[in-house]
Amino acid sequence: MRRFLLALALAAGGLAAGWFILDQRSATAEASALPLDIWFTCDTNGRIEPCGCFSGQYGGLTRVSTVLASTSRPGLKLEIGNAIAGGEDYHILQFRYLLAAQGRLGYAALNLGAREASLSAESLRTLAKDSPVPLISANVLDAATGNPVVEPWRVVETGGLRVGLIGVVRSSKTDTHESVHIEDAFEALRRVIPTAKEKSDVLVCMAFTDETGLQEIARAFYELPIILGGDVSQPSQSLERVNQSWILATTNESRALGEIHTSWNPRTKSLGPVAGEITLMRDSIPEDPVIAAFSRDYRKEIRTTELDIDRPGLDEDVIQGAVPAASYLGSEACAGCHPSAYASWRKTQHAHAFDSLVRKDSDADPSCINCHVMGFGEPSGYRRSLKGERLVHVGCESCHGPGSEHVTARVSVVPGEEVFQKMRPVGPGFCVQCHHGEFSRPFRYEEFWPLIEHGKEVKAGGD
Repeated sequence: MRRFLLALALAAGGLAAGWFILDQRSATAEASALPLDIWFTCDTNGRIEPCGCFSGQYGGLTRVSTVLASTSRPGLKLEIGNAIAGGEDYHILQFRYLLAAQGRLGYAALNLGAREASLSAESLRTLAKDSPVPLISANVLDAATGNPVVEPWRVVETGGLRVGLIGVVRSSKTDTHESVHIEDAFEALRRVIPTAKEKSDVLVCMAFTDETGLQEIARAFYELPIILGGDVSQPSQSLERVNQSWILATTNESRALGEIHTSWNPRTKSLGPVAGEITLMRDSIPEDPVIAAFSRDYRKEIRTTELDIDRPGLDEDVIQGAVPAASYLGSEACAGCHPSAYASWRKTQHAHAFDSLVRKDSDADPSCINCHVMGFGEPSGYRRSLKGERLVHVGCESCHGPGSEHVTARVSVVPGEEVFQKMRPVGPGFCVQCHHGEFSRPFRYEEFWPLIEHGKEVKAGGD
């Protein structure tokens, strides 16, 4: 009996020891997991800081910087695409400052989105060469050679973990330059994944595509445990699990910052628990003055830089040699026949619209000027060389069109005859070209119109 009890005790002890060993193995595996923390933006749209022309504006790398500085976790910072605001020369200049700001924040890579893909292959190569942030894309190719214009993928290290970053753009809205070819994203991923996987511990796909495209990539490629987007209608409401992938997406001009927190187990070659969220860059978040300086430096350089928009006659949509029938004169030219409308206008904020640009030192920034002057970029409209001396503010011709023909006809008309040179009628649809989103309080025509209401003069002759 004693021998039996001894054997039972030994067996129990061995079993307990076995459980301890298993627990230790589990704890060891847990301890060996390498942390993986990612913060990402998308559709930054040149937004180093909010423009400031209206209160309550969200976003800006200035606020992203403040949020990133509040965390002690080391990790990757990524841009998924559409960081540039457009394809004009001033957009490219602004993009350089944005890249410098993201470099300051330690961004590990920027994936080419649809707007970046609209630039020429040469411009993209030059930007990539000078950028402190690596530009990547597996499927933006040189149309002449078929080679990637920038790095198709790259490996970065964070916390001892080798992370392979693969970038693709898959957007029906991509209007590419003739020197650029967008390869099918699935073909590009099939080509680069094997090599990238061999040299990485874990792969992350940076995909500028819509919600359906993100899901399709996840279903086609089990090798991608994390897919970040994208060209989406709104930021993700929560993490999405599709096939073997976790998907999270953000957008909206850096007004939202995406983040994913997980770990990688080298032994099991799998992710640990995954947490993800989207944080809105609210106006209550302080702006980092160090990052704001990049925007200030851009505005300083743009003021002394000659741009295409400064040279009239270069608009490719204008027939060479053709002269527009009407030209801009300024609101003062309307005052003689429309005194009450002019007096009404003088009392509105429209009559001081350009002043807000001057206060922000943005009066030479083409990205801002259009909604604060008359006819910017048109042959007879406001030009930066005028330096605010005429055709400024949101005047009569900002809404009703150039008025020289109307004024000439009105001056020469025989009393009693009708003036046939009419000005452009305006309705709510025209107003929202400038009064939209954050550039206005919620726009309701019936509420805004009384603030600027005007019409025909009581006396005969006005129209």
